[in-house]
Order: sequence, then structure tokens, then C-alpha cells
Amino acid sequence: MDTPAEKRTANPLFWALPLQAILFFWRLDLLEPWGDELFTLNAAPQSLQQIASIVGHNIHPPLYFYLLHLWIQSPWPGSMLAKMRAMSAIWGLLATVVFYVFWLRKEEPPLQRVFLLFWTLSPCLLLYARMARSYTMQLTLALLAIYAAVRWVEQLRNWRRLLAYAFSTAALLYTHYLPGLAILVSVSLTLLFRREPSLRTRVTCAVGSTILVALLYLPWLATMYSAVGNWVSSGEYRVGGVLTDQVVRIGYWFVSFGFGETFSTAGVLLAAAMTPLILYGLWRAAASRPDWFGVVIVAAGIGYLGVSRWTGFPFTPARVLFVLPFFLILCIRGIHSGFRRSPLIFAGLAVLYSTSIYGYFSETGYLNKAYCVPYAEMAGVIRSGSAAQNAVVVVDTYSSVPEPLLDQVPPEVRVILLDGEDSAGAVREAAKSRAVLWFWRHTHDTSPGEFVSRLEEELSRGRHLLKHEFLPYNPAERWALRILRGPDQSAYFYRLSEIR
Repeated sequence: MDTPAEKRTANPLFWALPLQAILFFWRLDLLEPWGDELFTLNAAPQSLQQIASIVGHNIHPPLYFYLLHLWIQSPWPGSMLAKMRAMSAIWGLLATVVFYVFWLRKEEPPLQRVFLLFWTLSPCLLLYARMARSYTMQLTLALLAIYAAVRWVEQLRNWRRLLAYAFSTAALLYTHYLPGLAILVSVSLTLLFRREPSLRTRVTCAVGSTILVALLYLPWLATMYSAVGNWVSSGEYRVGGVLTDQVVRIGYWFVSFGFGETFSTAGVLLAAAMTPLILYGLWRAAASRPDWFGVVIVAAGIGYLGVSRWTGFPFTPARVLFVLPFFLILCIRGIHSGFRRSPLIFAGLAVLYSTSIYGYFSETGYLNKAYCVPYAEMAGVIRSGSAAQNAVVVVDTYSSVPEPLLDQVPPEVRVILLDGEDSAGAVREAAKSRAVLWFWRHTHDTSPGEFVSRLEEELSRGRHLLKHEFLPYNPAERWALRILRGPDQSAYFYRLSEIR
């Protein structure tokens, strides 16, 4: 008979959680803050009353920011940014425990171990578990809500299960609208399309559970209604036409979930070879229709529709992160049962995950370059080139987040934010009396009529121009950019032009 110590060490969480913790917590301040993290950094230290006011005018419910406000009062070591990211890492570990307890431990031990290996090494989870955002908190609460929903649907008359579903869904809604609404609507639709019990009972349960969640959410219901109105009236973020945008968006989502968002050229080739195997595995495993399948698939579709209208394609995976563990378990089940040489396929996937993790920590190969902008390096170039000079920094604000850079620019250097023709006039005037102009911009010009590019070219005439370029695209990315945007695309994401 196994002793308690032997039972603990036989549990795969015994090795999975420590390994995951190392990946999540090691060098939390590796990357500089990106745009959305800046909002978190500014909002969370405020008082609870101020936080409610700040997020109430934004698109966020308050629970994550309330908890983060309390968390940063703790003596956790490191910078404020590292503290905030640490809470996300803890929620990521909790998600691992929740998925294991409620779903994974029902699987065969070999499948448990394979899933936990790839879940622990998942480059997608690694990326979002180390951000000062609510993504992993959404993931954990969504897993609780989905489990409670599936359990309640099995026994609709069980009021304890109903309460568990209602409270977990309300908690998720207080964290973020999108996954909360997606799961709430998905559960109601799943109920209505069941064959039993009677239609009257199903309608009553769907409506009644929604009303109960709404009552729990009553203090923030009006704010959510306003946020949904903003979503309805917002413009869509598209790459090209509707079809092109959907292909890019779905492709990016699949790549992020399947392989991560940090690639070397070799990693791109290996991912391309693995893609048909993963798709076949997903198709084969989906035929088994596990008890959670309907709720998760419908919620994923609703979440996808919601994020498609609100944000650009690189942010799709983060907003539907609650689907990731189900995606991965289906993938592993299908490969395990569908291929005789599944260990060889798993070995190839492990190599790909490892290279993606290396890319993350070496700050190379990011598909979304906004996550790893080297603000400190750029500011260092400006500081060294502006010493004893009459300098001005011109910042393109149309497609860049300038705050992390401007925080490190010397106070004696004038800064002009380029956000329209009026500011362009100020730049032209400053150029007459300044010895050095620094022109900082995203290489892809999104300004009206590309006037940022035209202004940079105008200022460069008759002067010495030196281009400092950052964040190179790999060959596969350059090929994709040529298809999406046409020829003559820059090989770099950011450019800092030194004009003397």
C-alpha cells in the first residue's frame, strides 16, 4: 500500500507545478511594460474608489484591479511591475490545479502526464501568465464557471449546483465582460437545445439562471450595458477585407494556442510540419464529444465574435484564453489515439515549445512586437546622441505607445507628440532651431494619408540621416507582410531616425 508521501510524488502536479512556477516567476521584469500593462500600472495603485471610477469609464470590470490593489501592498520582492505580474503567475498556477482536479485526473495516467508536460511548457500560457493583466484570472474563473455549468446542467433541480454556477459566472463577469457573457450565453443556449427535460423546464432554467447572475451583478450591470453599447458602436479592426481579416485572425489564434507567439525561422518550418498533425488530432478527438464540449465550443465562438469587433487580430488569443486547456487536451487525445508513433510527434512538439520558450526569454521572434519593445535601448541612443546638443524628440502616436520611452528621455530634451497637422507645424518650427531631431515611429505608417512618413522625409532633406532600427522581422514574417501590405516593407518593426 502506498504511503501518503508516495501518493504525493505519484501525482503529476508534484513536478508540474514547480516547473511551471520556475517558468512563470523567473525574471518577471524581463520585458518592459507594453500598452495595456501601462493602464494596469496606473490604475491599480489608486484607491478602491478611484479604481472604480477609472475602470468604469474604460472597458474593464473592477474585481481584478481591486485584488491587484490589495496584492501590491504585500512584501513581494521586486518592482511594482514584477509584483503585478507575479499575481498573474499565481493565477496561472491556480488554473493548472483547477483543470487537473476537475478534468484531468479522470484521464489515464499517461495522458495526464503528457498534458501537464505540454501545459507546463505552453508558450502561449507562459506569455499571458507573465503579464500585468487579468488573463490568467479570467482563465481560472472561467474554468470554475464551465465546470459548475456542466455539473448543474446534469441536475437542473440541484440548487447548490445552480448557485455554484451563478456565483462563479458572476465572479468572471466582475473580472472581464467577454468570457463571462460568452459562458453565460453558451450555457443558456446549451440548455435550450437539449432534448430533455421539457422545453418549459429548460426555458425556465435558462431564464432563471440568467436573472440570478444579473442580480449578483447588479452593482455593475449598468456599466456593463454601457460597455456592450460601446462594443456595438465601435469600428472593426481589420487586416484588409473581411475574408482576409478572418483568415489572419483565426490563423493567429491557432498558431498562438498550438505553438506560441515567439518563433525562429526553424520554428516556423517545424510548426508548419506539425500543423496537419494537430488539426487531425483535434478533428479525431472532437468526435468523442466530452461533456464540456458544447459549452466550450459555443462560448469560444461567442468570445471570438466579441473580440473580432473590439481588437486587432494579435489580441484574439488573450481574450479567449479560457479555451486553451480544452484545445490542448483535445489535441493530445487525438494525437495519442490517432497515430502509432505519437511519442515522436510529441517529441517534435516538445522541441517546438522549447524553442518558443527560448525565444520568449531571449526576446527574439515575437509575432506581436509590441510585447517586447526595447524602450530602454532606444532611450539610451537618444541620451547618448543628445548630450550637450539642442535636441527634440518627435513621437508618432498613431501606432505606438510612447509613455515607456518618454519616461526615460532626459528632461532637457523637448518632446513633440505627433498627432495631427498642428503638431506637424510645431515640429517644422522646432527643426529650424534644433541641432538634432529624433524621429521615433512604427515602420508601418497608420497616420491619415501617411503624413508621418511624408513629414519624416521632409525633415530629412538637406540633413544627415541615420536610421536606428529595432525588432527585426524574420524571413517568414517579411514574406507574410509582403502578401498583406505589398512590396517594399521594412525589415524592422520600429525605427528611430537621427536627423542632424
